[in-house]
Order: sequence, then structure tokens, then C-alpha cells
Amino acid sequence: MKRLIAFAACLTLAASTGMVAGVAMPSAVFAQGNDNDYTPLNSRIRRDRQFPTEPLHFVDPAQLGAATRDRGRSMEDQFSRCIFERSNEKAFDLIERTDFGFNRFDQIGLDGGEVMDRYPIQTCLGRVTRSHNTGARLMYTPAAMRQWYIQAAYLDAYPDGPTWAVAGNVVPDRGYPLSANNPAVHTAMDFADCVVAQSPNATDFFYRTAPGSELEDHAISAVVPLLGACLPQGQQLDISPQTLRVWLGEGLWHAANNNFPATAENPQEVQ
Repeated sequence: MKRLIAFAACLTLAASTGMVAGVAMPSAVFAQGNDNDYTPLNSRIRRDRQFPTEPLHFVDPAQLGAATRDRGRSMEDQFSRCIFERSNEKAFDLIERTDFGFNRFDQIGLDGGEVMDRYPIQTCLGRVTRSHNTGARLMYTPAAMRQWYIQAAYLDAYPDGPTWAVAGNVVPDRGYPLSANNPAVHTAMDFADCVVAQSPNATDFFYRTAPGSELEDHAISAVVPLLGACLPQGQQLDISPQTLRVWLGEGLWHAANNNFPATAENPQEVQ
């Protein structure tokens, strides 16, 4: 008899004076004196958006390969790759038209029924469940759709790690096609962008690991020390590994597609 498995991409966000999301990590993360100073170049480039200036060291290829194999066995990974590979154009269109605040399909002019017609959800769900000899129930929320497409697009574009990262490059502020007036979304994404900028390698490796795996535990131990420096003074963050994965996926996608050399002469390039 086939087993019935439910899998869904879920995330929560609550931000006002602070941020709290999901289940706490082993311990709460506290701000570590981040005052948003500027770079020694005396430009308008913020330190928390600049990659380390020393040479960037990438993850051991053996560990990278192990993480890729572990993740490739999961139904969610196989499903996200399927919907991406069947229509890259639709995937990039959805990513470009939305942001982290995407929570209703009518924000991009679609209703629930049109989503199933436009995106290969049913086809890929059938393909994945047959390969696992199981049944599945899928919650295709707007946030989940964006998360799946970003994951598949990022891992497809950069199979060998964060080869896009250049020491000393800076990442500009992001645009918000749907959430220009949503401070909660801005707070979460500012935090994610800051963490990624501190260590593109550590955050990239964490993003590649399979949820719940030993490699994920190892990767989290490298990411947790980065978090406190990205919180404004007086704030505290409790966050689950799954929620952190979603946020850092957003940060990695933005940084990979938007980073430039730091130049004091042309600060407008990185604003």
C-alpha cells in the first residue's frame, strides 16, 4: 500500500521592534553592536553588504558533493527541480515579479485555479511520487512557489558553490516589486543580505545541505556566529533552521545576481 506523505514549504515572519520566527535555534541570537558604519573607503557602501576582502575559501568538494547527494534524494528537492526544468522562463518570471512578501497569487494577477494551469505542479508532483512509490499532498502557497523556484534556479546556476562571490565586492540594496511599504519584509531581507555578505561560503553550504542531515548541523555551526552582527542594537532573534534556510536562500539569490566591485569614485553603482 502506498504511503501518504505531505510536504510543504512553510515560513513565518513577525517583525516590529524585533524578529521572531519559527522554532528557536539552540540559543537565541543577540545583536553584537551593529551600528552600520561605513567602509574605510569613505563611500556610501555599508560594511554589512561587503564580502570579506581577504581571498574567499570554498567548501571542500567532497563535502559539497555529499551535500548535493543528500539533498537530491528529498522529494521537495526533486519537485522543485522538476517545476524549474520544465519551464525556466516561467520560473524566472515569477521570481522577478515577486519578493519575500509574496503571499497572494492575485498580487501577480493569478487566482488559485490559474496557478495549476500555468505551472507544472501536478505533472511534477505525479513524477516525484511515482519515483518514490508514494502518495503526496502538496500545499502550493505563493511563498512556497517562490522558495522552490529560487532554490532550483540558484542550485542550477551554481552547482559548484558560490563561484559568483568575489572578495571585496559589495551588494546593493534590493528592490521590492510587491513589498515596498512592508517593513517586516525589509527587516528580514536586510538581515539575510547582511549574513550572506559576511560569508557567502558558509551560507551557501548551509543552503545546499539536506534539512535534518548531519551536514546541516555542521553547516549551522558555521552560520550561527554570523547572525548577531546583523541585528540592530537591542534586538533578539529566535529562528528555525527551515526559516533561516528560506531567508538565506533569498539573500544568496540577491547577492549572486547583484554584486559589484567597491569603488569610492562611483558609489552610485552600489546604492
